[in-house]
Amino acid sequence: MVRINYVQQALHLVIFLLLQIPFLYKLILFDVAFGFFYIGFVLFLPYGLNRSLAMLIAFAGGLIVDVFSNTPGMHASASILVAFAKDSWFGLTVGSSDDDVYLDWNELGVWGSVKYLLPLIFVHHFIIFTVENGGFNSFGFLLAKISYSALYSFTIVFGLSFLMAPKVRRI
Repeated sequence: MVRINYVQQALHLVIFLLLQIPFLYKLILFDVAFGFFYIGFVLFLPYGLNRSLAMLIAFAGGLIVDVFSNTPGMHASASILVAFAKDSWFGLTVGSSDDDVYLDWNELGVWGSVKYLLPLIFVHHFIIFTVENGGFNSFGFLLAKISYSALYSFTIVFGLSFLMAPKVRRI
């Protein structure tokens, strides 16, 4: 059974959205890399959480970003897909059979974070930028935009996961 600390999850949502909406959404690197860090909240929802509930939470977070960035449903739909696939992807890449796994720095480590986070962030960005572009026109530029934005977002989500992970006491 998954135990969820709802206060902690709500605090994480507020942190990710407060970073995303007023500050980091405007921080664009070289007119190619856009940071969508709110997806980290969806990726760090507890493993084994009811998939429908995870998709509903992802929809709400994506919709809030859509409202403030004037993108009709793009972030919500990409977030829903990531929420749908995250537990299956975690099982394939990291491979845990525990139901009580917390997706944080202490559990994943460096290589586990790369294997788990980076592909899902890439898929999220692929959906957003492909829809925004209206298809695969200018495929080289589209692929560069997706790749650089995914690496940029991964760096920030990875850093936030390190900062927000509970400290482990070694005895």
